[in-house]
Amino acid sequence: MQVPAVEPTGHRDAVFGLVERDGSLLLVSNPRVIAGSRPDTWDLPGGAVRPGESLEEALVREWHEETGLAAEVGELRLVVDGVKQTTDGALLYTWRAFVFRVACEGEPSPGEGITEAAWVPRAEALERLDAPYHQHLRRLLAGEAVGYERLTWTEPAAPEPSAGTVPRRLLVVAAAASVGDRELLARELRAAAEAGEAPARLVETLLQIVPYAGYPRTITAFGVLRATLPDASPASELDEDRAASAARGHATFQAVYGEKAEAIEAGLAALDPVLARWTLEHAYGRVLAREGTLTLVERELLAVAILTALGGLAEPLLGHMRACVRLGCAAEQVGAAVACVPASVGEARRGEARALLARLDPPRAP
Repeated sequence: MQVPAVEPTGHRDAVFGLVERDGSLLLVSNPRVIAGSRPDTWDLPGGAVRPGESLEEALVREWHEETGLAAEVGELRLVVDGVKQTTDGALLYTWRAFVFRVACEGEPSPGEGITEAAWVPRAEALERLDAPYHQHLRRLLAGEAVGYERLTWTEPAAPEPSAGTVPRRLLVVAAAASVGDRELLARELRAAAEAGEAPARLVETLLQIVPYAGYPRTITAFGVLRATLPDASPASELDEDRAASAARGHATFQAVYGEKAEAIEAGLAALDPVLARWTLEHAYGRVLAREGTLTLVERELLAVAILTALGGLAEPLLGHMRACVRLGCAAEQVGAAVACVPASVGEARRGEARALLARLDPPRAP
């Protein structure tokens, strides 16, 4: 059974397996985002369907990744179309969950990201499956005849990052622009403006794309901006020579990388001296060092969102995560920036970024 690729609107398809042995169900425990936090939540083994996968292929893959077991996929038992929204009706994302009967042999072994995998007596399993999105699954397990259901999950929106960091909508704008998602970008630009975000900060957020995703993506993003918010004023530019830009770049580079700045700069120069000079003069001297509209810590958090969305850039991403901490962010705020990257970029990229959070340097004593 084939499903479309992940929609840019924040839709996701997920598939889960239901198996019972001697009156017990196989469940896994892993962190899930609920009401802005990440509690360990019990669930059936399963997960997101990747673009191009059939439901059966996705379930076999997820089952093995989470339990270490080989799954034989049986009949489809339940389909749930869900909507997650805030208390004021703002859409967070939609999903469609498919629950299949599964047969398997052997004992489970929790995979990466899984806290525990265990056989749980049916009555106890009904108590453990207590997340807001489990209501129809509990009915199925209780013996009710359910097949296709709809579910609206309403919860408070995750809190905006605290003062001195960066609003969620700017992070989404940066991520959408960096991957060329025009539809999502237009919608988030419009929503940010309606929520009172200053147009000048939206312009600066898009300029931030240049050092990471390049001019073509940035030019495309500004085309969306002008079509969506035609009255947004253009950015201003400092009138300074190369030496002044280089000096500003060195100062910003030092602020971002601290005691490692000299070694990193030497590494860039070893790759190519022109690349090193361009990086300092333009990326740091003219983009990251721009003052007034966005602070340096805001720009670093935007960099985390952009590099997460682009994917495959672990070391640069880790460097900018560490810069956020060095500039005063808590690790939780860096994680919040990753969480703001929309589902349309793919859960795998967000998972890669979350794995890097564990490598952040521990905070130093004052």
